[in-house]
Amino acid sequence: MDSLHHGVFLRDGIDENTNCQGYTNNLAHPALAGLIIDFFYTSSSSSLGKLFPEVFSAEVPRVAVAIAATALKVILDEMVSSQSEVNFRVSTYTPVYLEILGLMKKCDTSVIHAEKTKSLRINWATLGSCAVEHEPVTMAATGFDVDLD
Repeated sequence: MDSLHHGVFLRDGIDENTNCQGYTNNLAHPALAGLIIDFFYTSSSSSLGKLFPEVFSAEVPRVAVAIAATALKVILDEMVSSQSEVNFRVSTYTPVYLEILGLMKKCDTSVIHAEKTKSLRINWATLGSCAVEHEPVTMAATGFDVDLD
């Protein structure tokens, strides 16, 4: 439960790159990246990345990252809730959205973390924009299967 309350669900371990070795990968979870690229770039012909390339091609807007992170929080809340469904209501999740924007602002107070998070937004925009230009993006076959005994 701590993971949900402290934003741990948005992290992706500790950086092992030479320049940033030992620093937390904040706002870097692969689920966040996947949601951003899928929703804002490749989800449909009317995705925001396609409709507004001047806004989305160079860097994922900070508000888009915050919206995606908030959506992940809703999903996780639903998974741990005793109810079957959690409503994604503005009144309930605006504080989460604002807190995530605050986390991004906090990252900006550190040169290393500011560079890391900006680099992520640029990388996600590059990946998403490339996917838009070279549709369709196909994932490698995994060979996964289920056993229906």
